[in-house]
Amino acid sequence: MAKLISVATALAAISDTAKPLDVQTLPLAMLNSHVLVQDAYAKTTLPPLDASAMDGYAVKLEKHHKQGSTFTQIGESPAGNPYPGKIGADEAVRIFTGGAVPDGANHVIMQENVQVDGMTITLSEPVSPASHIRKAGIDFSEGQVVVKAGTYLDAYAIALLAAANNGTAQVYKRPKVALIANGDELTEPGGILRTGAVVSSNPSALAPLIKSWGAEPIFAGISSDDPRSIKAQIANCADADILVPIGGASVGDHDYMRPVFAELGYEKIFEKVAVKPGKPVWFGTMPRNNNKQYVLGLPGNPASALVTAHIFLKALINRLINAAAPAHKYVNARITHPAPAATWRAEYVRACVEIDANGLLQVTAIPRQDSSLLTPFLTANCFLVREAGDSALAKGDIAKIMMFKMLG
Repeated sequence: MAKLISVATALAAISDTAKPLDVQTLPLAMLNSHVLVQDAYAKTTLPPLDASAMDGYAVKLEKHHKQGSTFTQIGESPAGNPYPGKIGADEAVRIFTGGAVPDGANHVIMQENVQVDGMTITLSEPVSPASHIRKAGIDFSEGQVVVKAGTYLDAYAIALLAAANNGTAQVYKRPKVALIANGDELTEPGGILRTGAVVSSNPSALAPLIKSWGAEPIFAGISSDDPRSIKAQIANCADADILVPIGGASVGDHDYMRPVFAELGYEKIFEKVAVKPGKPVWFGTMPRNNNKQYVLGLPGNPASALVTAHIFLKALINRLINAAAPAHKYVNARITHPAPAATWRAEYVRACVEIDANGLLQVTAIPRQDSSLLTPFLTANCFLVREAGDSALAKGDIAKIMMFKMLG
């Protein structure tokens, strides 16, 4: 029997083995969920000039100006069409939100605070302490780093790239992840079930997760328990960066997945991890022209497959896209129930974390934890992580959790 390694050792092996994928230049519209290769710099200043934060009147405000003071309007400064002259004492320029503040002006009077009579503007309210002027460069200045290398690009980062006048960016290619289901008992969802058939749900669960982690899922279909069928399935995944065989890794008479991979040149990095659920997870590489494919075998039980995907597949994808942020984010929460001492392997317990009346996080384990069950994932939003050898916990003790859904 192969010696079981720790989760930390397995993750370190993935990090040491996997290398970031190639770089490509993409337009803004295609950047979502990619990771930035190099620091992105601003090619402009925002705002480029002092700009009005309000619709109103730009003036050169002086000490003698107060409620009842009058100004003479000498022009307008709409957004994109600055007033070309310089403003003097007791003069005003009609200005609109985003409009450039004229030379000499130091204050924008809100239009609600004036009375207008032809070209005469009377201050009808006390002078506001706020100038209502956005100074040039308060967001960023030309030449400044606006998005750092390694950033996972979302709507907000892409908006910043656009505002900084970057039309394209260099990013790492998104890995292609082939999901390989195997088993005579498996059938596609939505069909008529024969006696003894089991619906193949793992690819349907894993695909959206893979996409959310910055990769492209490929469903390679279901192969039968026959070496030729499995070989054909693997051959159809030649362009995938990661092969994810699901199940079929035991040592029974009909478990051909691992022997087929070995025959095709698979090089083992590790097999069997001291984790519950998911002990049968395995990882290695396959030759592919002058490069290699990464192979991460997941257990066939649905809960085991999802848990190990969160732990190991997400980490592998994170490494290939060279994301700066860690794949896993841990926080502490108070446990609402006693928990026994941990065993010799790490345990990832499906749980629900909530914010209590005092604004503190509290976590409750889902009652049913069998590795074949999917229903607990509907209410679970985190894993209660029990490291190997952890002491027992009493109600109210601090527990370590790994989030996999947003709090809601």
